[in-house]
Amino acid sequence: MVGSLSHHIRNICVFGGSSPGKEKEFLESANHIGQVLAERKIHLVYGGGNLELMDTCVNSCIFRR
Repeated sequence: MVGSLSHHIRNICVFGGSSPGKEKEFLESANHIGQVLAERKIHLVYGGGNLELMDTCVNSCIFRR
């Protein structure tokens, strides 16, 4: 069903915590999300935070473009 959508996602809002959490997988996931958004040319909308998980996601997205 997803392949039949007539529109594409252009923007997505991501909220991440201001700490890395206890598991390294959290930072790895935030990094991966940023990479995927950049690769698919999806704009990342976020609150401007620059701490830990949010910063990781944003930087990953910016530096992949």
